[in-house]
Amino acid sequence: MGKLFLFTILLLADIARSQVSLNIHPALLPHLDPSLAPFYHGVASGDPTEKSVVIWTKITLDTSISSATVTYEIATDSLFKNPVKKAAAQTDEKSDFTIKERISGLKEWTTYFYRFSYNGVFSITGTTKTLPSNPSSYSIAFVSCSNYEWGYFTNYRSIAENKNIDLVVHLGDYIYEYGVGVYGDTNLQTRKNVPEYEIISLNDYRTRYSLYRLDKDLMKLHQKKPMITTWDDHEIANNAFMEGAENHQKNEGKWSDRKAAAVKAYYEWLPIQPKLNEPLYRSFSVGSLINLIVLDTRIEERTEQVDNATVANYFDSTRTILGKHQLNWLEKNLETKHTWKLICNQVPLGPMYSPTELKKEKYMDGWDGYPFEREKLLHFLSANHILNTVFVTGDYHRAIAVETDMNGTKETSDNVAVELIINSITSANDDEYYSKTEAQKRKERYLENNPQMKYCNNTENGYLVLNITKENVEADYVLITTIKNQTGTTYSDQKFRIDTGKPVLIKE
Repeated sequence: MGKLFLFTILLLADIARSQVSLNIHPALLPHLDPSLAPFYHGVASGDPTEKSVVIWTKITLDTSISSATVTYEIATDSLFKNPVKKAAAQTDEKSDFTIKERISGLKEWTTYFYRFSYNGVFSITGTTKTLPSNPSSYSIAFVSCSNYEWGYFTNYRSIAENKNIDLVVHLGDYIYEYGVGVYGDTNLQTRKNVPEYEIISLNDYRTRYSLYRLDKDLMKLHQKKPMITTWDDHEIANNAFMEGAENHQKNEGKWSDRKAAAVKAYYEWLPIQPKLNEPLYRSFSVGSLINLIVLDTRIEERTEQVDNATVANYFDSTRTILGKHQLNWLEKNLETKHTWKLICNQVPLGPMYSPTELKKEKYMDGWDGYPFEREKLLHFLSANHILNTVFVTGDYHRAIAVETDMNGTKETSDNVAVELIINSITSANDDEYYSKTEAQKRKERYLENNPQMKYCNNTENGYLVLNITKENVEADYVLITTIKNQTGTTYSDQKFRIDTGKPVLIKE
């Protein structure tokens, strides 16, 4: 123990003297916590099943080191006296020195502790949990839209500290691609993007993930909870689709090169099961209680967005947000015998009108921009009498609860599902762009223009917690008092109950 302690002290002292030689962007050096060396980015786990889980870490070493052997171990106790597995993993610059391992042979519904080591120095200890085979209840926190420059990730810390939450699902916009000051609160001098310019290359995307994963609140969330993730657009570029993006210009190189770089970095830095070049959409069974269906509505096969609903090809059947293969896969998942089908959905399903004085505008980057495919999906739910479908949606930076039907009516007899759109972790809400009075007017117009909408909060940041049983789903919209400093506290703003067999939102 004494030798290990001495080695650690000497290693930290050496790092303090020669940080400039570390394989990391120089602007990130002030963000490093020497006590975590060489595992500065902490640990993470994700994509759990009943018998396995993915664990992750990143090692940061001297630039002269081109590869490393890292040991990982997992146990049923925090002191690792009851080990389950211990093995070595290789990593190198080809994977940005990240390590990602699927640990199998675990017991269902069991808490495990895991850690990594290099030359006798340990990472922080992570906590994870496998899925249950026959749960009476299960709790999931849903998050999205976490922009580093808009504020602090205090919402993440709130979830990490909540012992009742079993799993976290990130619905996309885990990072943002912009340069410093382009999209964020320029008054927050301690929250500046690295690199300072818009990210385009593989090294750029890796560096931006590095910045985010050095954030203490996000690090703690990954340390304490298993996470399932999917991407939206900002993991690549704003309003992305299969062949391009609104925020990709000709002078930024080939779109295919940029997309490939962003996708590779995502697969390196997130604790996900799919391998590079495998689809990101996937599903998870939580016993017979939940089929957790994770979509990719962004880049798998999405065709280009249109400007508005008056263009000639707006209703064209060839325009798609999922693609034929993913839509067929989704329909098969909807026909399973699980009590609840929870669809992890990046962009608003709708139909939903924007808060304009004249009720005519829709959100073209969401499913409203792809009416043929959206109506095909809703018809499928109705025609096949598929009950207990809940869409949980990110992207929109507003907390909105909707009873889903074809035409957006107040009546409940034509409902086929419910949609719970979640607010952002930090990204801008209406009050960042409008006065309090105008933001309130916009909230009122949302509700007036959409009689199927039962709740709207367009000015606060937060997340959604679902507590699921066979009888019902209880939805809790959790908001935070401030993200502009680290003193923000969370509170419950609105709760709903969805009873089995009834796609109706009941306020509690």
